[in-house]
Amino acid sequence: MNKEEIYDSQIDPLMSEIISIAKQHGISMIACFAIGYDDKDPDGEICSSRICNTLLPDETGEVNPRFAAADKVIRRGYQEPDMGSVMLTTDHGDGTKTLTAFI
Repeated sequence: MNKEEIYDSQIDPLMSEIISIAKQHGISMIACFAIGYDDKDPDGEICSSRICNTLLPDETGEVNPRFAAADKVIRRGYQEPDMGSVMLTTDHGDGTKTLTAFI
């Protein structure tokens, strides 16, 4: 049995019950299961994985902000933040300024 078959036969029925209970009581939740891999890059590193992901709001319809942030990472994959460039301005006592860019 592969991971997807195990998920479908054993985990999915339990998750369906948990999701139903959470919805009934307005309990916000996030759950994620990795069940396989889609592809590997030339170095053999995993590029993405097949996942089963659930994100539920609370009784007011609001999603926990931490869960929402985690969901974005799960769905798109982790990416280092784009820092861009940083500019530093130094004010000198004589009224001049020096601008330094860190790229």
